[in-house]
Amino acid sequence: MITIAVDCMGGDFGPPVTLPACESFLASHPDARLVLVGQPDTFQLAPALSSHERCVWVAASEVVAMDDPVEVALRRKKDSSMRVAIQQVKDGKADAVVSAGNTGALMAIARYVLKTLEGIDRPAIASQLPNQSGGSTTVLDLGANVDCSAQHLLQFAVMGSALVSAISGQRRPTVGLLNVGEEVIKGSEVIKQAGELLRSARKSGDLNFVGNVEGNDIFKGTAAMWR
Repeated sequence: MITIAVDCMGGDFGPPVTLPACESFLASHPDARLVLVGQPDTFQLAPALSSHERCVWVAASEVVAMDDPVEVALRRKKDSSMRVAIQQVKDGKADAVVSAGNTGALMAIARYVLKTLEGIDRPAIASQLPNQSGGSTTVLDLGANVDCSAQHLLQFAVMGSALVSAISGQRRPTVGLLNVGEEVIKGSEVIKQAGELLRSARKSGDLNFVGNVEGNDIFKGTAAMWR
């Protein structure tokens, strides 16, 4: 059974949205448990969750606002619902954490508390976009990083491929490098260098790299995972 920690205070609307969502999730996922993190008075808003056998509450005294700077969330609000929820994973009390709150703060706190895997320098935001093949294309990075090196892009490709494989069951998801054209001579120097690294990973059998792809290929489903 998987256990997920939820930052109940996060998001534009907070508990009025997150708590009903948690109730719905538990009803549709009998193989999951929730650790709900929020301010003590929040617990009174969801009596059904308070008595649910697959749900426990953990109190936090602070909330990371949507407009809080990263440094405030990281250094000053050390008992925020977001940080306490992430700490549940660090302490082994949860397998994953979910928050609809301040994305920058979430990435910064998660990186500080949980660190990154060996060989991975930066986290990346991933999302699935529907494509005309009837499936979806997983795209990353979608906002966690402004400037990346070629090595970072290779690491994102590895993480994306692993994610798609875990979710879809595909042994070797296809990987594409998002560029201004399919030709290897196109793109910035960073993109060209990343292409070389990805082609090397293909030769070694580490990635199923299909080459450069353009924006419209995302919706064609040319590759299952993009960089």
